[in-house]
Amino acid sequence: MSGLKTIRRRITSVSNTKQITRAMKLVSAAKLRRAQDAALGGRSFSERLGEIASSVKRDLPEDFSHPLMQRREVVKRRRVIVVSGERGLCGAYNSNMSKAVLARDVAVASTEKIALEFVPLGRRSVAFVNFQALEMVSDYGGLPEEAALWPISEVCDDAIKAFSLGRCDEVVLYYTKFISTMTQEVIREVLLPFGEDADEAVIDSSPDVSDRDEQASGAAQYEPSAEEIFDKLLPLLIKTRVTQGGLESKASEHAARMTAMDSATRNANELIDTLRLFYNRARQSAITTELIDIVGGAEAQQ
Repeated sequence: MSGLKTIRRRITSVSNTKQITRAMKLVSAAKLRRAQDAALGGRSFSERLGEIASSVKRDLPEDFSHPLMQRREVVKRRRVIVVSGERGLCGAYNSNMSKAVLARDVAVASTEKIALEFVPLGRRSVAFVNFQALEMVSDYGGLPEEAALWPISEVCDDAIKAFSLGRCDEVVLYYTKFISTMTQEVIREVLLPFGEDADEAVIDSSPDVSDRDEQASGAAQYEPSAEEIFDKLLPLLIKTRVTQGGLESKASEHAARMTAMDSATRNANELIDTLRLFYNRARQSAITTELIDIVGGAEAQQ
C-alpha cells in the first residue's frame, strides 16, 4: 500500500505542476500578441526612418564624413550590448544567446586580442556576464515588461560617447529576432561604426522610382542643412535599432516561453497517464495478492 500512496502523491504533484505550466502558457500567449504587434510596428517605423535617412544621405556632399561612421583600422576594444530575458522557463531562449556571444565574440576576442566590455540588458544576461567573469560597463537587470520603457537612450548615449572619444572601437548588439511562434533567431548587429554590417539596409544609397521622380523635379531644399539633419538622424537610427532589438527579444521570449510551457503541459499529461497505468497495475496486483491470501487461509481451515 505504501507504493500506491507514493504513486498517488506523485500523480497529485504532477497534476499541480501541469496547472501551473498551463497557466503560464496562457499568460505568455496573451503577452505574445501584444509583443508581436509592437515588434511588427517597430519594424515599420525603422523602415520609414531608414527611407528618410536615405533621402538625406543622397543629398550630402561626396566628401562628407561622420564620426559615427568612421571605421577603425584596428579594433582593440569592443562594447557588446546583450539583450536577454528577465526570467527563465522559456526553453533555450537565454542559453542560445549565451552560446552565440561565447562563440562569436568571446572566443574570437581571445585569439585576436580584443578587449570586450559588456552592457547586459536583462537579468539573464547580467548573470551570464558575471558567471563568465567578463568586464561589465553597466548593469541593467530588473527591466520593465515593456521594452519601450527600457533605458535605451542612456545605453545608446553612453555607447556613442565612448565611441566618439575613442574609449571603444566598435559597438555590437545581440538580440533575438522574432520570426514565428516556433522560430526565433539570435542576431548580431554592428551599431558603431554605423553602416559596418555588410547587409546594412537601414540606409540604402540606391534610389527607388519615387526618389528618381523627386530628383527629376528638382533637388530637395533642407532647413537646416542636410549635414545637420543627418547628424541628428544617426543617433536616432542607432536608438531605434536598439529599441527594435528589445521589442524583437520580448516577442521572442514570450513565444519561446509559450512553446516551452505547452511542451511541459503535454509531457505532464503523458506522465500522469503513465503513473495512472502503474497505479492501476499495482492496485490490481495488491488485490490479487489479498485474494490469494484469503483463499489460502480458507483452504487451510478446512
